[in-house]
Amino acid sequence: MLRVEKSAADVFGLVLPNAEAYRWKNYLMNLYQPLYAEILQCILSSPILHIDETTVGLRRQRGYVWVLTSIDKAYYFYKSTREATFLHELLGDFRGVLISDFFTGYDSLDCEQQKCLVHLIREIDDDLFRHPVDVELKRLAQDFGGLLRIIIETVDRRGLKSRYLHKHKPSAERFLRSLATAEFVSPVAQKYQKRFQKSGAKLFTFLDHDGVPWNNNNAEHAIKRFAKYRRDADGRFTERSLQEYLVLATVFETCELNNVNVLKFTLSKETTLEGLLKMAGRRRERYQALSLSHEPRPGFAEPSTNAIPDEPLDTQQAARPATFSFSSDKVKRSDPSGPIPKAG
Repeated sequence: MLRVEKSAADVFGLVLPNAEAYRWKNYLMNLYQPLYAEILQCILSSPILHIDETTVGLRRQRGYVWVLTSIDKAYYFYKSTREATFLHELLGDFRGVLISDFFTGYDSLDCEQQKCLVHLIREIDDDLFRHPVDVELKRLAQDFGGLLRIIIETVDRRGLKSRYLHKHKPSAERFLRSLATAEFVSPVAQKYQKRFQKSGAKLFTFLDHDGVPWNNNNAEHAIKRFAKYRRDADGRFTERSLQEYLVLATVFETCELNNVNVLKFTLSKETTLEGLLKMAGRRRERYQALSLSHEPRPGFAEPSTNAIPDEPLDTQQAARPATFSFSSDKVKRSDPSGPIPKAG
């Protein structure tokens, strides 16, 4: 808050009395509590939900900040442990597709799931660099990479539309069957064999649905907001001060996802999601229709075809991530925009 006080003085010539900024923060948190709850309910009614979590240090304990996102909304909340049992109640009525990393706490949830393939690609890539002479791991990576390249070429041309992606389902199933029956000597290859067997169809759920990304970029982007704030405040939070921040982060991140200026929104005194979307030039009844749209929309960035961007993503996420360059390929990791070589 000292930075806020300094900015207010530098930009507006407004010198705030001691602790006034903290009272203002608490006032905004209380003002936006109804909007905070409304954003959660809208996310839970979305057809696609991204989830991620990260650690946080409080003064006397450590805990976890979780984030739920849709394509245009984000919701942050705190839990004292990483136990995921609370998700059964929170997501009990969710009937869409949950996109997540490979944290085992998500596995028992009763909904369709898409695992983040970018996470898996990164881990395979890192293991290939650590084990450059592991022939079995190299072969597994080449087979998986070859399958993904063909799928992503379709995404690049057609977008995330099941009528074009579903044709790749037999190839994905053949890959999983072949991997399940393979006999590996390499411990690292055996590890990934078990990983693929456990996740199975959850790796390719996006082939059956319109608008379901194959990565968890939305949640990862949202968690970066908190990670940046944590650099200066970790270990100095109380539960109260953390909750104040998470309410404001929810509102402000949702503003940014809709290209609404945060300061203008704050000064507008709007306290409803309908008001926020009106400032974005959108109508409330179009929430879910927009979340499944495959055409670039006003106010949203068109998807990149080069790297994982830091800005909000549209559902047509046809990006080729920087890590999609298994070390067995002759592509520099520092040049993600370079051409992807053919498999084999």
